[in-house]
Amino acid sequence: MKPLHASFTVLFTCFTASLVLLTGGCEIDSGDEVVREVSLSVRGTYTNAAGISTNQTGATITSLSISQSGDQITARDNEGTRWTGTIGRASDTLATITLRGLTTEGTEVVITGTIEISGTTATLTGVWVEPTLTGEVTATASVSGVPTATPTTDPDPGSTPTPTPTPTP
Repeated sequence: MKPLHASFTVLFTCFTASLVLLTGGCEIDSGDEVVREVSLSVRGTYTNAAGISTNQTGATITSLSISQSGDQITARDNEGTRWTGTIGRASDTLATITLRGLTTEGTEVVITGTIEISGTTATLTGVWVEPTLTGEVTATASVSGVPTATPTTDPDPGSTPTPTPTPTP
């Protein structure tokens, strides 16, 4: 009987160890948490006194304060609703965006469009889409601006100037 008891003990120990390793092993996070770096900052408070959208249900949304982490954007509108979204393609002065949120009536909204930066002004244009209606989106914000290259002064007049980036505030 002792060999059977020993075999059972070994088998039970192996099973328990396997169960602990399988359930307590590595945790793999969702791929949705990947943040892609983009070359453009779209942070700012985008406003339009007449309403960001030409057509919407609920209270008029007149501002969206956008913050950014890589290609992930979040916003808070003038009614206190939180929006989330992403930046698609981005260049030095233009980014495509998608934002999802709710109207004050609880209707789901998707804004798709672009943000174009010229100097320290960013312009959001696009489409506001609710299940039963659409509207045109326009709003502007003051942003930190896109750095521009400025030549450095070289004591050797025959040399070619070297551009250096101008820091942004």
